[in-house]
Amino acid sequence: MSDPKNNGKTLWEMLTHRGQETVAAVPFANPLDLRVNSSVLVSRVNGPEFGDYEFSVKEIREYVRRINSQEYGFTDYVLTGTNTKTFDANDAVTVHLRVVPNPQGTKDSVLLRLYDEFAFSQDFLDVVKDTTGVFEVTDDETGNKETYTRINGIKDSYEANLLIITATTDDGKAPAGTSKTAKLEYWDYWRDMDIGGGKTAKQFVFVEMDSDTGWFQIWRGTEFFL
Repeated sequence: MSDPKNNGKTLWEMLTHRGQETVAAVPFANPLDLRVNSSVLVSRVNGPEFGDYEFSVKEIREYVRRINSQEYGFTDYVLTGTNTKTFDANDAVTVHLRVVPNPQGTKDSVLLRLYDEFAFSQDFLDVVKDTTGVFEVTDDETGNKETYTRINGIKDSYEANLLIITATTDDGKAPAGTSKTAKLEYWDYWRDMDIGGGKTAKQFVFVEMDSDTGWFQIWRGTEFFL
């Protein structure tokens, strides 16, 4: 049943005002129906480096972007991995499981790791705003370059309202006082990665800039396999 207080509001407007309203619980997009602290299996097929880790949901982040007056959303599950061999906090890893609806009516999932982050840089902003739509990543150890292009040839950035959820109720909502909002500008890229045997797989890079602080984060990853 819909909330009568939200009648007539777009999803964008509801997300914008969520942090300003006092409500019993806040609904959000949760395509995998997970809860904060839920366990999530990240199988070794996603990378041998995950073989000794057990993952659980630390946060859930709902993104809403507006394109030509239409609204599109996707969800990041922020997963914390504990090394089951050492249980050392210094060995913990954080990944994002990004779940995006696709035109076929199902969803695509990508497992992302933080590649780099840094304070605002005008030079770097000029790189992602370059109209070529090309983004290069250089391996610090080998010097090899990976070349990515904008997904579907889009040249402009996206702006998104972000709802960050740090706790959930049993029925999958955010209790009052456990969520906050932010705004991001971001750019998405992909490339065909050689996986051997004459086959390729898509590898993705997402560059996100906090609209308030200018802080950049670069996330890189591939399709998520259950």
